[in-house]
Parts: sequence; C-alpha cells; structure tokens
Amino acid sequence: MNNIELHAKLPNDLNFTRLDLFGDETISLTQVIQDAKDPAKIFTDFTKTFSIPASKTNNKFFKHYENFTQSITYSFDARKKVDAKIELNSLPFQKGSIRLEGVDLKNGKANIYRITFFGEQNLKAILGDLKLADLDWLSNFNTTYTSANIITGMSSSGTGSVTVDSVAYPAPLVTALIGNSMRGYYSSSTTPAYWNTTTQEINKAGGNLNTGNSNLSGYYWKDLTFSIRLYIIIKAIENSDVTKDVNNNKQIVFSDDFFNTTNVGFYNLYMLCQRNAGKILEGFGDSYTPNQQSNKGYVNATIAADHEEILTLTNTTIRPTGLSSSEFFQFTLTVTFQNATKTIFVDLIEVNSNTLETTFTYTTTQSGGTRSYQIGNGTYKLVFRCEVTQQIDTFNINLIDTFDTNSTTSIATGDVDTNFSIPSGGFNITDNIPDMKVIDFLAGIFKVFNLTATTKNGKTTVDTLNNFYSGGTLRDVTEFVDNTTKTVDKALPYRAINFKYEDTGNILAKQHNEQFQSEWGSANYNDDGTLDSNNTTYDVIAPFQHMKFERLIDGTSTKNIQVGHLLDDKQEAYLGKAVIFYPIHTTEISSPQAFNLITEISGYDAGSSDTDSSQSAYWIPSNTPALLNNDTGYPETIHFGLEINEWNAPDTSWTDSLFEKYYKSYIVNVFRSSERLTKIKALLPLKFLQEYTLADEVQINDLTYRINSITTNLQTGEASLELLNGRETVAATGAATVSTTISSTNNASANTACGLTLNTTVYYSGSLGNGTRLFTSNALTTAYTGSGNYHRFPSNYYATIDSNGYISNYNPCPTLAPVVTTSTASNVTFSSFTLNGNLNTANGTVSARGFYWGTNASYGSNTKEAASGTSTGVYSLNKSSGIVANTTYYVTAYAINQHGEGVGSTISFNTNNQPQPPTVTAEPESNVAETSFTAELEITNDGGATINGAGFYMGTNSSSATANTHYDISPAPTSTGTKQYNFTGLTGSTNYYYWGTATNTFSNTKGVSSSYQQVTTNAAPNYTTHTPIRYHATDSYLACISTAYNQTLYSSGVGNTFGAGLKLYTNNGLTNVAANGYYSYQNKFYEVTGGTGVLGTQQNCQANIYRLRLNVGYPSTYYTSSAAACSSSLGSVYAYYSGSLSQGTQLWTSTALTTKFTGAGTLAYPNWLQPNNYVCKAQRQHFVSGYNLWLDLGSSVYVGLISTTGLWQISYYDYSNGQLVCP
Repeated sequence: MNNIELHAKLPNDLNFTRLDLFGDETISLTQVIQDAKDPAKIFTDFTKTFSIPASKTNNKFFKHYENFTQSITYSFDARKKVDAKIELNSLPFQKGSIRLEGVDLKNGKANIYRITFFGEQNLKAILGDLKLADLDWLSNFNTTYTSANIITGMSSSGTGSVTVDSVAYPAPLVTALIGNSMRGYYSSSTTPAYWNTTTQEINKAGGNLNTGNSNLSGYYWKDLTFSIRLYIIIKAIENSDVTKDVNNNKQIVFSDDFFNTTNVGFYNLYMLCQRNAGKILEGFGDSYTPNQQSNKGYVNATIAADHEEILTLTNTTIRPTGLSSSEFFQFTLTVTFQNATKTIFVDLIEVNSNTLETTFTYTTTQSGGTRSYQIGNGTYKLVFRCEVTQQIDTFNINLIDTFDTNSTTSIATGDVDTNFSIPSGGFNITDNIPDMKVIDFLAGIFKVFNLTATTKNGKTTVDTLNNFYSGGTLRDVTEFVDNTTKTVDKALPYRAINFKYEDTGNILAKQHNEQFQSEWGSANYNDDGTLDSNNTTYDVIAPFQHMKFERLIDGTSTKNIQVGHLLDDKQEAYLGKAVIFYPIHTTEISSPQAFNLITEISGYDAGSSDTDSSQSAYWIPSNTPALLNNDTGYPETIHFGLEINEWNAPDTSWTDSLFEKYYKSYIVNVFRSSERLTKIKALLPLKFLQEYTLADEVQINDLTYRINSITTNLQTGEASLELLNGRETVAATGAATVSTTISSTNNASANTACGLTLNTTVYYSGSLGNGTRLFTSNALTTAYTGSGNYHRFPSNYYATIDSNGYISNYNPCPTLAPVVTTSTASNVTFSSFTLNGNLNTANGTVSARGFYWGTNASYGSNTKEAASGTSTGVYSLNKSSGIVANTTYYVTAYAINQHGEGVGSTISFNTNNQPQPPTVTAEPESNVAETSFTAELEITNDGGATINGAGFYMGTNSSSATANTHYDISPAPTSTGTKQYNFTGLTGSTNYYYWGTATNTFSNTKGVSSSYQQVTTNAAPNYTTHTPIRYHATDSYLACISTAYNQTLYSSGVGNTFGAGLKLYTNNGLTNVAANGYYSYQNKFYEVTGGTGVLGTQQNCQANIYRLRLNVGYPSTYYTSSAAACSSSLGSVYAYYSGSLSQGTQLWTSTALTTKFTGAGTLAYPNWLQPNNYVCKAQRQHFVSGYNLWLDLGSSVYVGLISTTGLWQISYYDYSNGQLVCP
C-alpha cells in the first residue's frame, strides 16, 4: 500500500499544510493524452472530487467554513482554488490545486469537507468563459483606423514592430486584401464606379481593382481591416491580467516547442480582426487604456497596510478581494486636462464579467474634476474615451475602505501615465477581435495542428502529438502485469473520421462545397472505404472559418494579385466564424499587380472629394505560407486535405496538409487492420507511478504498446491500462512490412550515437528489437549493411547493426544531458562581445543550446539565453545591448535534451574600457598679422574611437574655453596629428586665446586641451588711407572725371585731410611716393611734380569741357570754301573749350584751359555769307568716363574759322543744304 498524502497552502502561507484523509479514502487517477475513441478531446488532466474529515487540522485550514457570520479576514474563500499537491510515501507525485465544494454537518457540527483536486493542467478552469476580447494585454497593439494607417498596414512590416517588456513583436498587425463588404476583381474594361451618385448607393460591381478604370472603383479603405498574428494572441493568453492569479503571477506559460517564431506553419498565421459583418462607417471608437507608458502602472502604488490582504494592484487592473456583499471600496478618480472640444468619458469596467460599472463624464467647459463610485469584489480597469483626439494631463485614484478603518490606498499621478492622448480613430484590438472564447480558440489551434498539452512545474508544454510521443521512453512492466485477465478488442470505434472547419459559408468556399460536394479544406479518412465495423463517423471540427481565396483574372490574363471575399453567395457582407489565414507580402511576389484603393468618395461617408491611389505593396491572403515551391513553408497548408493552391491552380503539390503532417501517423495506425486495443491490469510500483509519462511505451514480454489511457489507484498501485500497438510495429499502409528511420552515421559511443540525426529509412517485419533484421527496401531482399557500431533509432533508442543487418544491443538511450564546452569569448569591445560554445555530444534530442552569462561568478545567477540551432558543433551568441565597459563577465555554455541540461565550465573575460574624448594640445600660432593668425592643435590620442571632428575655442576671454566661440575645422579630420585653422577679421594690438578640441565616433563630447595659447595681433601702421583718389598722369580734367584712374593712397600720420602740401604714398608702408601727375578728390585737383609726391595748389575741377576734332594738318592746312573743308578728313588736332560752342568761344590747347589755341588766321571783316580763307572742319567731342574715351558728341560736322588768338569766330552755312553743318 502506498501512503497517500494531500497537502494544501493558503495564499499567504509559507508552508503547506498536510490535510487529514479518511483511512478508507480511495483516490484514482485517469490520464489520457489522446484517446483513440475520442481524438478531438483535448486539455484532459487529473480531476478528482472526494471527501475529507472535519478534523482539527482540516477545520483550522478551512476556518470552519460552515460559520458564515465571521469576518472575511478569518474565513475561507471557497470561490478560489488554493495550491495543493499529492505525495506518495512522502515523495512528490502530482501538483495542482484544490477547491472547497462544501461542508456536510452532522448534529450541527462540521463532519465532512467536500473538495476537488485539479491537476496542474487546468486551462479550462483558468480561462473559464473568458473571451479573446477580455485579453487586456492585446491593448499593447492598439492602433488607429484611418486610411493612412490601413495603407501603412500594407507595408512589409505591417503597422510596425511593437516592443512589450523588452520583447519586439514584428508585424503584429497587417492589412490583407480580404474585402468585408465589396468583392474585388480585375477588369481592363470600363466598369461602374464604387458609388452610384444617382441612387446614392454602393455598386456591387464597383470593386474593379484596375488602376486604369476611368470610373472611381476598387476597394474603399473601410472594406479592409487589420489582422493580428496568432502568436500575439498566445502571448496575450499568458500575459493578460485576467489570466493571472490574485498575486499577479502568471497562471499560464506555454512552452516554445510549437508556439515559437521559427515554426512558419504557426507563426505566420493571422486572424482577421472583424467583429461584425461589413464595414463600420462610423469608426471604431477612440479610447485609451492606462498604463501604456514605460514603467507606469497601478502596481507602482503602495497599498495601505490595512488593505494588503484585500487589495491587489496590477499594471492595468485594481482587484478588491475577500469583501462581503455589504462591503465596498470608495473609488475616487481625479482627472485633469485642457481645451476639450468633445466630452470625455471614463468607463469603469469589471473585467471578469466584462460589465460596464459606470461612466464618469467630463464636459468641454471643465478642465478636470473628481468622480466617485463604490466597488466590491472584482477586477476593474479604466478606459478613457472621446470622439476626437484629446490630451489627458494627469489622473490619480484613491481607494477608501468604507467598512473598516477608512484607510486610503493612493495611486498617485507619478505611478500612472501622464500627458497621454486618447487617439483619434482608435482601433482597439479587444473591440474588433472576433467574438470567441479563449478556450475555444486554443481548442481550435490544438485541433488544427493535433497538439497535446502537458503541464509540469507551472509550464504547459505544447507540441504536436508526433513530437510528444517521440520524447517518451520504453518501460518494461512485464513483471507487474496481471496475466489472469486480458482483453483484446479492435481499436477502431468508428468507420470513418472527418476533419473540417466549422464555417465554410463564405462565397467561394460555399461555391466549392456545392460544385464538388466536398467541404473546402476538409479531409476524410476511412482506410480503403470498405470498413463496416460500425456505422458511426467521427468529426474533428476546427472552430474557424476557412476561406477560399481568388487569384484575379482579367479575361484570359492571370494577374499577380490574390484577394479574399468575406461575403455570402449573394455578395452581401458575411461574418461567420473567425478567419485564420497566411498573409504573404508582395515582396515575395514577382511583379505584383497594383490595385486601386479609394480613400475618399464625394458624397459618401462624409467625403467631400474623390481620392484614390495605386497600391503595389500589400499582403495577399493565402491558405499556404508559401506561394512557390521554393519559398519557406512549402509544402505546408492549413487545409486538412489535399486542395488546389489558389495562386498556382490547378497545382496540388502543397501536400503537407494538416492531416498528412499532424494526424496521419496516429489515425492511420488506429485504422490499420493489425491495430488492437489491449486492456490489462497491473500492480504498478511507486517508482513507475512517479516517473512515467503518457509519451512512454510499455513493454510486456516481447511486445511494445502505447498508452491510450491509464486509471490508477494511488494507494494500491492497481492500474487498468488501455494499450495500442507500439510504434515500432506501425506500418502506415497496414501491410506486413514496417519502415522506420535510423541514423545513417554511427559511432562506437552509445552517448554519441544517441545524438545522431535520424535520416535513413529501413524496413523490417514483426517487432523492432534485438534479433530484428533490417532491409533497404520493403521487398525485404537486400539487407542493410551495418558496421557493428551504434546507430540511433526512433523513440530515443540505440542499437548496433552488423554487416548482415541484424540488430543487437537494442536499448533506451542513456538519460544523459548533453556535453558542452565553453569557449573563449571573441569580438570583445567595451559594449559588445560574442559568446562561443561547442555542443560536443547531444546524448539525445537537443531542444535548446545557449549560454548563461552575466557578472555573477555563479552561473545559475546569470541570465540564461538560448542561441540559434540545436545541432552539435560550435555555436555563438552576439550581445550588444546592456553591456557595461571595464567589467568582468562570466559565461557558461549549456544545452538541453530530454534528459536534462548539460553545462560547460564557467570562464570569465573583461570588457574593454569605454572610449573617452580625444586628448588634444594647443600648439603655438603662426602667420600673425594685424587682423589674422593661424592656430594649430595636435590630437595626441583618439580616445579609443575614430576621430570625426576638431576645432578651436577662440576669443578674448581667457577664463575658460567654453566662454569663447567654437570654430570647426572643415572638412572634419579623421585622424590624430596636427591640424590648423586660419582666423581672419580680427582687431590689431589685441590679445586672443585659443584651446584645441577634438571629437570621436564614440561621443560628441569634445576633448579640450588643458591649456591655451595666447596670441597678440600686430599693431595697426601709423598712416591714413585715402580712397578713392582719381589720377591722370597728364590731364587734370580726366583726373577729375575718369573713374578708370581710381587709386588708394596713403599718408603719414593718422587722420590726415587730403589737400595741398600732403605727401602721398602708394603703399601703407609709406616707402613708395606717389607719381607725378594730377590727383583729384571731392571735385578738387592737385598736381604732383618733381617726384616729391607732394600735392600742389588746390584747384577746382572744371565741368562741361569739350573738344573739337579738327581736320588733318590744321592749322597749317586750312581751306577757302565750305565744300573743300567738308570734304577733308578729321585728324588728331584738338582744341578744347568749356560750355557751348558759339561765336567768340575761346579755344584752348588742353583741358587745363590755360593756353590759348592758335588758329590759322583772323579776318578783320569776315565774309559772313561764304568763307573765302582760313576755314577748318570741326567735329565736337565729349569725354565718357564709363568708357574712359573721348567720343563724338552727335553726328554734326561743322565748318568754321579759328582766329590766331583761339577764338571761334564764325560757323558757316552750307548753302547747298541750308544748314550750319556739312552735308
């Protein structure tokens, strides 16, 4: 007899209490992982209701539950399970929990307590009636429902990666082309517009996705919605407050055997976020659930001492517990905000029942306020709502017990989110995810992939049934079997089994059903179809909607675009069950077809104009994770049976259907002709009861069996077992030949062989074991040739194979952990390093390998992190986040197989010193002048990182470098050494100070020289600058008016006035005197003579000086008639005058107008009518300073007489033309 012990622990107890049992109490345990009689049944585990005596110990533990008048502080809360465990002979057997069902009284006193023990795997109990919409953790992925964000969701990263608790979740939401109210199609013909402006209705034919359609057609953006990755939902089940216990501890933790990011068949699956049929024109509501900011949450508050037993705070919920029906907390909420344009609503929701308790209202005329409400037992959360984007400045909460001491637990402003926005067009996942129970969702996933769940030490291991069985061991129970009773029945309880989805009512799937008389994506198995063992069939039904998608065709042209229609056969909006599918992005499609997306329609949905855009990046929906046979995920599919691939129709090469990959090996075995259901009784020892799992096989004599179910009396060890044939004798076809897979490689070490890869198929007959002969084909004619070394076999066995193919030494693999070596870390910097290890020997199937690493010399206290891969050989892990410079790190390699964890030695290494700013010195200056100098620095050390900049702090303040202006050297230097900078525009005779600086790629912090250099600019010379001064070597008039002769000149001394007697120089060094000639300044001119550079007498500049250009040879050559003079040529003889030219005008020899011009002759009595002697030809000219030339003044040429004293005596008429000018 085994001594059975029941231990339980109250929430606040440190130790378990051993409860008293009746001496004749019998506890039986029935365990099933997958029953051949009911394969769709999941989440089975041990549950037992029994009675225990109302002993002193039990009364104390259950606090005399029959006394309901006592204070809640001193009573037992039967609404909640408490931790419990069963021990056999004081050794651990089963963990779980108990729930008090009631107490039976006798003679007015407690007599019997009725309790139920639940095994560890209590998913049903934890999840209850919770729905996907209750998973509050999903709010981390809320987004906005706008046309812009719908387009964003079409990008390859979806709405964008979201990081929660330091874990990044890439592409959590995507926009796939599944129309919820419009059938998308493609036509190059002109088709109707989406919106009929005449009838003010949507055209059902308005879904032409061709961007070239002349009418506005395609998908309206609200025809599309987001889809969420199923992996996110699994994580929400683990992390949501509603699934945690009263102490905010996770109650559900799934293993990553199946639910991981590398399992493409699961990880790439998404669920359409569609709660209602059709589009929602009014939007999805705008709301915000605190606390989404980093390190914010109600849990930050300090719970009042009087409330520690009755109040639990999490990040997003408030949980009063243990209150009587008449006891309440006064819940007070204070909110502050500014400039509200719409009313703000704050909903107080009881999460467990999804009940709206009350709504606090704040109007546009307010800027905040305090609201109050009474709450009892429950889990409460707040949701802020507003019709438009609204900023909330602060909020805080007080919880006052009105039933005891009036103590207050305050959740202060600093504990929770501040300055957060209620978003506009908010898309809350929990408001839009399908209306589905969490347990039904999990059951559906388990049915789709034929998963099993076993729970140990708080973790629920989820894996496929095939993988589950592969992890078992063989246990010989021959000596414990009762040979007096044995029943052998047929294993097949039905003639056929159907696999299908619950909902195939969408338009294309329904058409498929009607056309082929077979449900889309379903499978049926009945062996050869002639079985008649009974007339029943069995259905495995996944509670999801299975859509048939459509690759679009334009006439006979197939387009590279595929869509889904969430419509019924009348093309009306259809909801149905939750849709799961694989979205595939156009980055994986060659030349994807662009489609037209409408974002606004004039006159529809409050639109004022027609707006659309061509979209060539998007997600297409698919029932396969791969479109092509060379893509990742090929040939997987979420059809149960073999169906055409919609993208590659009529291709049916996607053969890894759900049945083929996850069900076939089990179902085919149940149906095969040689399968038996054997029922035996055995007296199992305590060691077996403590160690076996349902994945194990049992050996009885020379036969092996798989456990279908086992019922055990824990006290006596008496067990009733239902057994199926063992895996070694399974042939998928039911024929006599059996195949199995062994490792082609071998090793002299059994431990090493157990880590080899199963990769070679061999054949045999009978059962697998010692003496079995292996063949290379099912004809059993050619023996497999072995070497005598060990090979790995399925079910974690090894054996030797001789040269004739005979097996010997067939044994379970040693239950050894992997052998690993820790190698030296590489690529060590101040902020990163690479950890290296070697998985030397697998000793089984390795499920993970990685490193313990951290700053603790004890590896168990460091972070445990897995590296990629599970094969033997070297592996590594790069770390570049959170690394501390100049620190000793310890690393220990590890690997895990089905037997345990193996670790290597612990080695240590130091990270490099953190780079520092560069070291710089200020070097002496050069090229010092009055207004400039050249500064120099030297970078003597780069600080441990590449130089990326240098410069100077420079100015007149010597107190500190940064008190002056910084000047960057350009282009920025990239190396150490000397660098220079030319400073200009400075002031003479002034002290300047400069410090050298440099930066590197590690930091923008400047390294600054420890000392400065002082520079004194040169003093200004003692001279006066005169500019602009006009100069001409020979002509004072030109010196006055010609800008072509501008000069800058200098005189000795400061502040000199330009004038007579001033000595001029052409350089500021005052060494070169000004040349002889005329100098003008401010309409005065002066002459310098004798090479002295001294200005002569000041004279006024003449204005309006002109000259006459006279005929060649004048005055020696002159004429006696107008005709003769006009016919002559003009020469280089000039006479100058001022003012106008008229009778009596004085002519001069130069512009100085000092020497009279001598004419050819004088007539005492001139002939006023016709010239008869001394006349000349004359052309007027003036000086044009812009050209620096004398140019003709007009085109007239004159004939006149100049007297010997230089007077212009007369201008003669030319009688031939009647004018005073030559013709």
